[in-house]
Amino acid sequence: HALPLLLHAPPFARPFRLMPQKKAGGSASDAGAAQSGQGCHSQGKKNGKGVKKDHGSGAEGGGGAGIKGREGAKREVKGTDDQGRWFESHEALKQMQDQSAQEWYAANREWWAEGGYGGSTDEEAMIGDELGQLDAEEGLKFLRELISDYAWFNPRSAVDAGAGVGRMTKHCLLRVCETVNLIEADSGWLRRAKVYLGKKRAAKCTFTCARLDELQALEAATVDLVWIQWTLQYLTDTHAVSALEALRAGLTSSGVMVIKENRPYGGQREDRFHMETPSGEQGRYDITRPLAHHELLFQLAGLRLLRCEEGVETHTFALTHWNES
Repeated sequence: HALPLLLHAPPFARPFRLMPQKKAGGSASDAGAAQSGQGCHSQGKKNGKGVKKDHGSGAEGGGGAGIKGREGAKREVKGTDDQGRWFESHEALKQMQDQSAQEWYAANREWWAEGGYGGSTDEEAMIGDELGQLDAEEGLKFLRELISDYAWFNPRSAVDAGAGVGRMTKHCLLRVCETVNLIEADSGWLRRAKVYLGKKRAAKCTFTCARLDELQALEAATVDLVWIQWTLQYLTDTHAVSALEALRAGLTSSGVMVIKENRPYGGQREDRFHMETPSGEQGRYDITRPLAHHELLFQLAGLRLLRCEEGVETHTFALTHWNES
C-alpha cells in the first residue's frame, strides 16, 4: 500500500521487516512515558505485554507531558542505510531523502506493481504474511481501549490513510465507526478494496485516490479518527510531516490519529534509524525509525503524543492536536 514510496496508499500499509519476520502478531505492550525522554516502555516481553502509561490527559485540557512544544528540545536523529552510509544528523538524512525522493518513489511504485510482498491473498500482498486479521484485531483492541479510557473520544467517522485493499477498514475501523474514507494512491487497489469490503461495507465508505506525499489538507474538523499503518516508512521525513499536517487538519477538536510503524529491534540499535534504498537487496525505499525519530516528526507536524504502545517490532501511537495552552 503505499508504496511508491508512500506515494501510494496501498503499498504503505505493508510492514517492512528488517529482521526475520515475527510480525506484530503477538499482543503489543501498551506503554509509554511522559516526554521526559523515557518513551514507550514494555515489560515482560512474553507475548509482548507491558505496562500501560499515557502521555497526558488528552484533547480536553493541555495537561500531561505530551511532546514538549512545537519548538521543544531537539531529538537526536542518527542512523545508517543499506549502502553503509552513516547519517550524523536529521539534516543530513533529509538532504539525502529530498535529493532522491522521486527516484525512490518510482522504484517503490514498480516494486509494488510487480507484486510487493507477494502471497496468495490481498492481505498477504499488503503485509507480507497471513497474520493480517490478527493484526487488525489488535488494532481494534487498541482503539476500543482509547474509547474506554477517554470519555471525550467517540469516533463516528474515520480516514484510513494508505489504505491499500482496506484491511484495517474491514477488520477494525468499520467495527467502530459509521463511515470511513479510504485514501490510497493506487487506483487498482482502490478498485479491489470495493470488492474486498463487500457491498454493505463499501456503501459506508468513500474512496479517494491520492498520493500521501502530495496530499492536500483535509476539510477542517470533519474526521474523528485518522488511522495510518505501515505507511510513514515509505515516505521521506519531509513528506511524512506534510502528510501528517494534511491529515491533522481534518481532525475534530476531540479527534485522534493512530499510527502504527515498525521500530528497530533485535540485533539493531533501537535508537538508530535504518534506511533501505532501491540499490539494496529489497529494491525499494523504506525507513525504520526509532521512537525519538517518530516523536520529532510528530512534533514538527503539530501533533501531541497521547499514548504509545510498544510491540516486539512495532510502535503504535495515539496522537491529538497540539494544544498550545
